[in-house]
Amino acid sequence: MADALMAGIILAVQFVVYPAFEFFSKEALHRWHHVYTRKITVLVAPLMVAQLLGGIYWSAAHQGLISYLYTLLIFSLWGITFLFFVPLHRRISLGTADTPDFRRLVRLNGVRTSLWLILLTLHLIAHTIPLA
Repeated sequence: MADALMAGIILAVQFVVYPAFEFFSKEALHRWHHVYTRKITVLVAPLMVAQLLGGIYWSAAHQGLISYLYTLLIFSLWGITFLFFVPLHRRISLGTADTPDFRRLVRLNGVRTSLWLILLTLHLIAHTIPLA
């Protein structure tokens, strides 16, 4: 469930939310970003934790290539989020972000979106095809 919800959220963020940042004035974006980050964190944080804990459990209980790859992708997503997205969002919060930052946010989030879709696909494959 967490994988499907995250895939939906990240697709909306990729195609609607992040591209819209470019159209805000600096003042409006500063006000909106505070509201957005607070609300999106309430949605996303529990799902990411559920994915992380689920991946660790899955890898331990059902050792195999798909469970290991799933867990590796989860750790990669956490790393990408904290290495790239937290600093970019901090710049937006401080009002120092500009158009290249917004475009970088969309471009990098394209990678994250792809990884979350791969994650969902792996999970669906593992639960649809009986693996030994």
